[in-house]
Amino acid sequence: MAGIGFQLKRLFDREGLFGRVQAISYASLVTVGPILSCMAAVAVVHWLLVAEMAPYRARELFQAGTAYAFAFSFIVTAPFSMLFTRLASDQLYEQRYDELLPTFYGSLQVALGCASVPAAAFLLLAPLELAEKLALVVLYMELTVIWMGVVYVSAMKAYRRIAGAFFAGMLLAMAAVWLYVRLEGERLAAWGLFAGLAGGFFVTAAVLLWEVERFFRTPRPASPYGFVRDLRRYPSLLAIGLFTAVSMYAHQFAQWAFHGEWLEGTFRLTPEYDVAVYYAVLSVLPTLVWFVVSVETAFYPKYRQYYDAILGQGTILEIDRARREMEQVLVGEMAKLMGIQLVFSLVAVACGIRYLPYIGFTAEQVDTFNILVMAFYVYIMNSVSLLLLLYFDDRKGALALSAIFLAANVAASWALRDVEYQGLSLFAASFPVLAATLGRLIYRLRRLHYATFSAQPLVLREHARMRGRAG
Repeated sequence: MAGIGFQLKRLFDREGLFGRVQAISYASLVTVGPILSCMAAVAVVHWLLVAEMAPYRARELFQAGTAYAFAFSFIVTAPFSMLFTRLASDQLYEQRYDELLPTFYGSLQVALGCASVPAAAFLLLAPLELAEKLALVVLYMELTVIWMGVVYVSAMKAYRRIAGAFFAGMLLAMAAVWLYVRLEGERLAAWGLFAGLAGGFFVTAAVLLWEVERFFRTPRPASPYGFVRDLRRYPSLLAIGLFTAVSMYAHQFAQWAFHGEWLEGTFRLTPEYDVAVYYAVLSVLPTLVWFVVSVETAFYPKYRQYYDAILGQGTILEIDRARREMEQVLVGEMAKLMGIQLVFSLVAVACGIRYLPYIGFTAEQVDTFNILVMAFYVYIMNSVSLLLLLYFDDRKGALALSAIFLAANVAASWALRDVEYQGLSLFAASFPVLAATLGRLIYRLRRLHYATFSAQPLVLREHARMRGRAG
């Protein structure tokens, strides 16, 4: 989040509580505003359908279709988001600004190409009405565009306009669905609900594409496939993104497989579990906000100080002091982050016990929700730790741990597949992997000098080749 850092530091430098509240509010708008607006739109539409007593088939298809569209668009784009975040950072650092926009369009083509494979299979094989399939595929492809566009938001620094685009799109989606429900009443169909939601997401995707084009346009853009040469440098990032994304949904896929029921011969669902998962995910949003605040205002200055000391020919004592300071800050901020999220998770559990029965949760669903809240607490801490490993370019460690994480999720989902263990598989898989990831992070920090200097060639290979040719 290179662009948000300066604004957050300026807000945190203001004296008093107001400056900190404003900084956290700003970070919230940038980090969780977009995804929260999407989730809120889907939830409001669902409540609207229940309140208006919409036909059961339309309600169930809407809930199932949107869940699948969000899950699979996220899984398809996660590997490319991880990879192209790194490529965009390299291009910004190396001032290759003419490659940013072409790389974005190239990444978008690759992501849409991969997303079109399951979309084509759905269109050909799903026994739904053609209008329902087409509207849902459009929604799915729009989400793919949005997830890829979000990668470039931090570099654009147009946070308020981007957040405004998300909120405007979601408001339009809710208004369109409301109008459709009011006009059609008992005659409404699922395709109209998908189309209304897709109309709002179209506005968001269009504004996002326009902002990217406007900000990164250069007089002489490079080839849109120039990024292919960089793929050989970071193939592990594709796997890390995929493993982490699938790990988030593995427990839910297992519930669909073992205890789900078919809807229209197309979607496999466990409605009670899926609703509990939806609300439990909301409990980890504070981590996403505070992680950005912590990284940009506390950790990144020390991180930059360490590498500036190396690049600026600092003495070994100065470099070692910078490393120790960075380690102290990182450990302190991680402890603070885990404490803050634990408080929010406990509050979520208490609020769930008190208020979820009012919206139809059974006692079993409340118990599942409580387990999932703590499971997602461990999951998000593990995801943050894996991301920090990538800050120190420990791609091998992150790849191994993300693969273990996925394998542990699959194994735990199989071992704890009985109904009475719902939600426990994610917690059981995440907890030991979190301990291993934190251990790897500390190990990397303690050996950072060796990892930094040993990874660098003593002589630049390109210069060596040129000297060899000259000789």
